[in-house]
Amino acid sequence: MTDSENIIDKRQHPRVAVETDYRLFLNGAQYVGKTSNISAYGAFLVVPEPGIPPSLVSQFGDLHVLIECKWSHYRCEIVYVGKDSETALPGAGVQNIFAKRLES
Repeated sequence: MTDSENIIDKRQHPRVAVETDYRLFLNGAQYVGKTSNISAYGAFLVVPEPGIPPSLVSQFGDLHVLIECKWSHYRCEIVYVGKDSETALPGAGVQNIFAKRLES
């Protein structure tokens, strides 16, 4: 078994490769970009504009994700911020605070 298979086996919820638009509102700033994958637990956000600084890990925000031509709203926590390098994934990982979608 490879290391990547071990990581996948430990995940509580499977990830699905989904590229869709997002808007993240965090500490009075807005970040926009695309998701690369989504699970019941969270999402990985790529191409954030402006870039999300690593100092925002553990901060809470509001994530709006375009799903089936409608914006779905979630409360989330930033759990990972990577940079463009050979050792880190660029983008940000967020986890859902509430399992269900917030009503607009």
